[in-house]
Amino acid sequence: MILLVAAGLRLYGLPVPPPGPHYDEAANGILAAEVGRNGRWPLFLPAYTGKEVLFFYWAALWMRLLGVNLLALRLAAALAGLLTVATTAWMVRELFAPDRQPSDPADPPATGLALLTAALLATSFWHLLLSRVGFRAILQPLLQALTLAALGRGMRLSPQRGRWLTLAGLLCGLTAYTYLAARAFPIPLLVFWVALLLEDRDRRRTWLAGFLRFGLAALVAFAPLGLYFLRHPAAFTTRMAQVGPGADWEAVPSAFLRSLAIFFWRGDPYIRFNLPGRPLFGPVVGFLFVLGLLATLGSLRRKRSPQVRARELLLLTWLPAMLLPTALAVHEVLPSNLRAVGLIPLVFLFPARGALLLARWLSPWADRLLPASQRIGQAARVEGLVLLLLLGPGGITARDYFFRYASRTDLFEQSDGDLAAIAAYLNQADLEATTVYVASIHYRHPTLAFLSPVYPQVRWLVGGQTLVYPAQGDALYLFPRSARPDPAWLDRYLPASARLETPPGPDGAPAFLAYRLSPAAMPTLTPQRPQDADFGHVLRLLGYDLEEATSGDRVTVTLYWQVQNRPPLGDYGTYLRLEDSWGHVWGESGPFHYPAELWTPGERIVDRLTVPVAPGAPPGDYRLRVSLYAPSAGATLSLVDAQGGYAGQAVRLGPIPLARAPTPPDPARLPIRHRLEQAMGPGLTLLGYDPPPDRRRPGERLPVTLYWQAGGAPTEDYTVRLRLISPVGEEATLYEDAPVHGTYPTGRWTPGEVVVDRYDPRLPRTLPPGTFSLRLELLSPAGSLIGEALPLGKVTVEPIARQFERPAIGHPLEVTLGHQVALLGYDLDLGEFRPGGLLRLTLYWQPLTTMETDYTVFVHLLGPEGQVVAQEDRPPGGGTYPTTLWLPPEIVVDAYAIPLPTSLPKGAYRLEVGLYQVETGERLPVFDGAGRLLGDQVLLDLAPPAGCDQNRLEVVGAQRRCASTPRNRLEVVGAQCCCTSVGAQCCCASTPRNGLEVVGAQCCCTSVGAQRRCASTSG
Repeated sequence: MILLVAAGLRLYGLPVPPPGPHYDEAANGILAAEVGRNGRWPLFLPAYTGKEVLFFYWAALWMRLLGVNLLALRLAAALAGLLTVATTAWMVRELFAPDRQPSDPADPPATGLALLTAALLATSFWHLLLSRVGFRAILQPLLQALTLAALGRGMRLSPQRGRWLTLAGLLCGLTAYTYLAARAFPIPLLVFWVALLLEDRDRRRTWLAGFLRFGLAALVAFAPLGLYFLRHPAAFTTRMAQVGPGADWEAVPSAFLRSLAIFFWRGDPYIRFNLPGRPLFGPVVGFLFVLGLLATLGSLRRKRSPQVRARELLLLTWLPAMLLPTALAVHEVLPSNLRAVGLIPLVFLFPARGALLLARWLSPWADRLLPASQRIGQAARVEGLVLLLLLGPGGITARDYFFRYASRTDLFEQSDGDLAAIAAYLNQADLEATTVYVASIHYRHPTLAFLSPVYPQVRWLVGGQTLVYPAQGDALYLFPRSARPDPAWLDRYLPASARLETPPGPDGAPAFLAYRLSPAAMPTLTPQRPQDADFGHVLRLLGYDLEEATSGDRVTVTLYWQVQNRPPLGDYGTYLRLEDSWGHVWGESGPFHYPAELWTPGERIVDRLTVPVAPGAPPGDYRLRVSLYAPSAGATLSLVDAQGGYAGQAVRLGPIPLARAPTPPDPARLPIRHRLEQAMGPGLTLLGYDPPPDRRRPGERLPVTLYWQAGGAPTEDYTVRLRLISPVGEEATLYEDAPVHGTYPTGRWTPGEVVVDRYDPRLPRTLPPGTFSLRLELLSPAGSLIGEALPLGKVTVEPIARQFERPAIGHPLEVTLGHQVALLGYDLDLGEFRPGGLLRLTLYWQPLTTMETDYTVFVHLLGPEGQVVAQEDRPPGGGTYPTTLWLPPEIVVDAYAIPLPTSLPKGAYRLEVGLYQVETGERLPVFDGAGRLLGDQVLLDLAPPAGCDQNRLEVVGAQRRCASTPRNRLEVVGAQCCCTSVGAQCCCASTPRNGLEVVGAQCCCTSVGAQRRCASTSG
């Protein structure tokens, strides 16, 4: 009868309820379908943060029989749950069956206890729910029950002990292949064996041999998975690190106490695994649980056999050990029915034990009230209790699951029932010449992949805030409840006439929204603010719309794009940064809405994006920096101008007016590194500050942030002053003006307003090295100091080794760039100029004025056709000495070693050199010594002078050789070639003595001691 009730509850109506499958369950279905395919039998599945494999083998068996569908997946789970009920009865019978020693009268009858425990498990809402969804955790209780049953039998039966303990060990090792929480299973088992070895001194050698047999078998079963973890340690740790406490171990004790509430106070709040808040046991069963727990404690206190004491210790250790997986997940759902699955099956033994104890206590009273002919025996009492549990808790469970739980709207939504409905809709829709767009909170949602063969055709709109109009054909848009756009926004782009009828959800409202647009119905896009920005001839920004923005809230912008060509990388995505006029970042976002790998030329994309705004951001005008970034390569898709040239890495949209927050943020939630709460002046409090960096060089910026709050409305406009003061009295004023760079005077602040005031003044380039104190001073409108100066930290100014003496320069030049910096000349080393070699170049710069822009140097090697064949773009000094640090008239020596490609075409080569701004791509103009504009680059000619073709150094494969002519043969001396390549060509002048001649600014043949020479062939 128990199994019939368990089967009825677990098999009725499969595969639903529940609706779905949810993302995780659908992923399990996909993985199960892949197991065994093409002879693939993995030990562990690294996909989806890693999954133990045993359930997937089990589900794959049923998919072979029934096909790859939801019924096969959930039937596998239901049958595993049903087997657990049966195995639990066997387990309890083996653990409590008396051995050759006389039983204690206080012990519960083994058969009765086994039946009651199985009945409680069969009617458990918790286990029923887990048995009707395809999660691997359902196998953990089954393997634990099998392990304990074999262990108990091995402890009882001396002649067969070795075989049963070996089987128990193998089953214990296999438990590690079920679920992450099974890693706690060895804890109570170890307590059992240690207690047995300590308690039973007479048979210690027997138990030691049994323990070694059990442990060796467990290790043998676990060994393949253990070796896999040794080779792939991340597979063992990744998921634990994601859900574990990390560095927050102080939160574990309180999390453990909260987890204890799962039994009969407050359970799992997550609808997918519970009726929110429903504890494991109701009031009656909870009372029996406590009674059984007390009975177990009492049994342990009495003088019992060592085996019984070890068993009772196992039971008592079981509860805290198996609660650890949910208690350690301090930042996840707490408590969690799924992570606490390891409590099954032994947790149901306690209320069963309590029920039998209560029945034994009450039986004398019943016997007194009934005549002898109507008195019932112990077996009948057990049968009555079992029937009572099946009818009472069983009926409540059936009502709660099938009527209260399965019909809930939030379960439908949380279980991805809307996407399951979309899958069914697509399976019946006519999709000829139609592009299907499905909105989802996840890219390539497994629910659709598992349920619909149309899945490969779907184009994903991740987040539900994006629309794409195809280049040709109809478009079908499907929006599940979980990713439904703002109705007003959606109505602007999809007319009501395009909406289709869709099936209802459990609440009667549409399960999802569907729209179909024909090419004639595609709207014309009209951005509020037109823009034209070309990102690499791949994506063109047509314009944008802005919505009202408030400090501490978010900036919402709708971008209009057109796809021009397929992108070189499939993971390009929009990256947004909200910046003020001084470049400070107040919010950033990298949404993943319409993946670049789906972009098709001709598509038009309407993308609604939000950027969070930091609390306390001052009101004013901001700009939104928009770029396209590919994380896989760390690459940004550059802007190009009308001529196809580089035009920067981002486009800035705006101005974006940011309004004052209607309610000031809570100061306690501000990320203040050094809190003060210090009154600085009438009606003005400094909540704290972020101190400056410890070390800086002259010319570098010194970031510091002040956190202000207005008490009452300040009546005066105060001045903020930041000063550096050294111990010897040297000082430098870095800033002196109203807050927010002089744009937001304190007289405009409202009562209670919080203002985050960011500064990054530049240190004077002439600042001497040493340690300075940074001080904050508040000045009155008259300029007098209010209160005392406040120290904000110490800054060590490090010296810069500057060079002011002009060195010897091999190739002097007289050019200036932007009237800001002179290029004095360069040195060129072509000794390694060959395919796969290096081009070594040293540039000599001299600033003409201090610069406020960090320029990037470009060095491009141009091939015979003018194409760039090698290049290096970086700030000077290997990226360590930006132009903003330069101090006139120092000379900056800037060396480059540019790798060359493995193949170089023959011909003349040139170098182009210059400076540009990375953000805009704008180059500094180049002027000659007379002030004439030469363009925006300095050209360095590497080709040989005319008439030198008689004798040249040729590039042959990866080697160099000297070409010979009748008059001037070039000779290899040792391993060296006597002539050095100049842009892949070289020549020697014909002279009576075969000397070396300088032609132009190049030496056509280089003599190095006795290593290289020109051979005389004419005497």
